[in-house]
Parts: sequence; structure tokens; C-alpha cells
Amino acid sequence: MTSNDVVGQLRAALGTAVRPPGTAGYENALARVFFPEAARRKPSCVVAPRTVEDIATVMRLATAAGARVTVRGGGLSSNCVADGAVMLDLSEHLDSARPSADRVVVGGGATVATMLGALAPAGRTVPVGVTGHAGLGMATRGGIGHLTRSLGLTLDHLVGAELVLPSGDVVHLSERSSGEDADLWWAVRGCAPGVGVVTSAEFRTHARGPVRVDRAVVGADALAAYFRVAPELPRDTAMSAVLGWTPLSPDEPVLFLYTVCASRHDDAVGRARSAVSAVVAGAGAAPLYRSETSALYPAGLPEFAVPGAGGAEPAPIPLPRQGDARRGSFFGKAAFTGPTLDAEVADALVDRIRAAPTRACRIDFQHTGGALADVDDTATAFWGRTAEWSVPLNAIWDDAADDEACTAWTRDTLRQLAAHTVGYYNVELRPDLPEAGPETRAAYGGNLPRLLALRDRYDSTGVLAPLLP
Repeated sequence: MTSNDVVGQLRAALGTAVRPPGTAGYENALARVFFPEAARRKPSCVVAPRTVEDIATVMRLATAAGARVTVRGGGLSSNCVADGAVMLDLSEHLDSARPSADRVVVGGGATVATMLGALAPAGRTVPVGVTGHAGLGMATRGGIGHLTRSLGLTLDHLVGAELVLPSGDVVHLSERSSGEDADLWWAVRGCAPGVGVVTSAEFRTHARGPVRVDRAVVGADALAAYFRVAPELPRDTAMSAVLGWTPLSPDEPVLFLYTVCASRHDDAVGRARSAVSAVVAGAGAAPLYRSETSALYPAGLPEFAVPGAGGAEPAPIPLPRQGDARRGSFFGKAAFTGPTLDAEVADALVDRIRAAPTRACRIDFQHTGGALADVDDTATAFWGRTAEWSVPLNAIWDDAADDEACTAWTRDTLRQLAAHTVGYYNVELRPDLPEAGPETRAAYGGNLPRLLALRDRYDSTGVLAPLLP
């Protein structure tokens, strides 16, 4: 069956919810996808379901036709659009968040910003990643942020999920699930897009309180001191960092420290402050910037980006809109490393950031450990609980002439971490790349055979993105 036949069947079943190429709804849906390369792809159609039943219809017809389906929730993933596939756009109608006591139920198309906004009046929160633009794809596959060391991943707070399988069947999953549903509950926590479409999720929440944020910009030569100091911190403090460029230092890259202390005790705040000062002392010159403040998590936290000229706060990353000028390009990898990063690695990474093809390229160090390891690697589908850092490598560029140089820079930089890598963050997997096989094995580790068996059971025709190319 051709893609046109599938689109015809979907239009007959769902009417105006189906937007074929050339329509305003189709173009607008693609324009709002965050990932630039994904926004430039050409799906066979866009479907904006209003109900779970609509999603079940899409999955049932696509499975019968042997068609591919991708899912756009928050729109942050590179895999939410594919050429020739049906794109399920959950963001248009399924973007709600409903708090109830110490829980919140989130629609499949909602962002974490929507969830946190709904929780704010009640003084509740959920630990999330470093951007509010992420959706349930990120939240069910990880969710690494400033409170990971103290509270764990976003997915560790998932207590229930509604899932539409490729067959069109709808299942409700939780820790009370048994039999085959228990297998799906395991898989949803770490690999949800591999087994079905999450139409809603329920999360456990926490009382929202202030955190202490200490930021400093120092010379890149402090990176070795950072690698030594950060792992010694207790779980109430996360010292993350960015190796990159700023107008504060026109000719040399910098290390931007971003330390969050979740404890309100004076001794804990003092310990965090001393740790930052120890890293600052590891640089060969005085800090270019330092600021300490109390902020309400997460809305009051500064952006996780290097301050600009004069210490200017970086602007929040905007969401794309239809009519925006052509956006640039992005290529990313994210390795999980242990606490063994050392001076040799520091020197190599400083050399890599100096060699970056554009000044927008950056190497992030998201501090994990702590509560991340409270859950066993095999208890959920998420793999990488022994990590001390998640290290996203971000190549960002505007000129198409830089395509090859930027992708090569990212791959070459990843190789500098190989001896210390204990896993790979699955949200950065790209099944269309030649390295997808080994990266997927690193991302799911010992959990991959079980995931592949579930994939064979529930999606033998490959309606969803393949776990392995």
C-alpha cells in the first residue's frame, strides 16, 4: 500500500484532523518542531488527534498498511518527524496538565513547562531537565537536570501511563500492572517511544522550594579541577558546567560552572560555595564572572548557558513558529561517563572546543550521580545509573558549508570520552546514522535484549522507529 492510500484511509476515518502536504495545518505543524533538521523533513501527512480513540485509529490503520508513524509531543526530538511517515502531532489538542494532591496527570502533547506551570499555584514540582520545551518523550526516557543528584530522573517520578500500542489497543500501566502489562510498564520507563504512544502520564510531585545557584565563568584551564571537585559533592548539590565560548573571553574558550544546592542548611550552602571556589582557583586567572543567588526551582533558575558580554543573562531559547527565517543546524551526542574524567581528558576536551567549527558549539557536563543510582539499571529500561555525568556534545551552525565539519567535530569529540564512557543517553539516538547500532547498544546496555523481545511482540512490522537499524 502506498503512503497516499494510508493518507486517504486516515482522512476517511478522521476527517480534518488529517493534514496532507500543502495545507496550512501541515506546514504549521512542521514549523513548530524544535529540531531544525526534523522540521525540514516531509511526512506523508500530519494527524492532530483530539482523543485517544483517534490515536488508536491511526495506529491500527498504519499497522495494517505497513506504514511508519512518528510521534510529536514536545517537538524537541530529532525523531519526531520522518520522511514519508505519518506524524502524530499530540501538541495541538492533548497538551493539558491536571494537578491532583501530590500527583499531576500530563497529556501526551504537553511540555514540562506546561506541567510545571500547572503545579506552581499549589507549590509543587517535578524534577525535570534543563529546558521547559521537552515533552513526554524526554520525560519517559530520562529527564536529567539540576535536581537529578538529589531527586533522580523525571522518569523516576512516573507512576502511571496510558499507552496506545501499534495494534491500536489501549493499556493503562503502573506499578500495579501484572503479566505482559508489567513488561510494558518496565519498557515505558526509559524506552516509551519504542513500544507505543504515550497519550498521558501521571507523575509524583514534590513540594517546591528555593535552591541556591552559584555561577562562575573561568578559564578553560580549570576543567581538570572541575573533574576532581564535582564528584566529591554530596547529593544535595549538583555542579554542572559548559565548556564553550562567550564575548566575556573573545579569544579563548571558558568553563561556565552552574552549581545548584538543593539544601537550605547553611553548612550545605557553604560547602557548595567552597567547591565552586576550589574550581575557580584551578584557573590561571581571576574569574570573568561570578553570581550567587537563591531561586525558586525551576522557574526562577537562570538559563543553563554562558553569560554574555558584561555578564548579560542569556536569553531563553525561543520556540519556533511558522514564518520564522530558515533555522540553522544542530548535531548532538550525549555520553554517560563515570567519575574518572581526569586532567588528560580535560586537556583533550579543551583542545576540541578550541577546534570547534563555530563559536556556538559547546560541551556540556550535566552532573548526575547521587539519587540516579538509587534505582538499579535493570529495574527500568533506562540504562546508565552509574554515571557521574551526562556529557552532551552540541554542534550548532548556520552555514550549510559547515555541515561536514560540525558533524565530524562531534564524532571526534565523543571519541575523547570513550575510555570513560559507561553508557549513552538514549534521547540522542538517531537510527538513520551509521553509528546508530553501537550507540543503541551503549544506550540500553543489558536491557536491550529484553527491549528487542518486546518490540518483536508488539511491533513486528516496524510501525515505530526501529530500536536497531
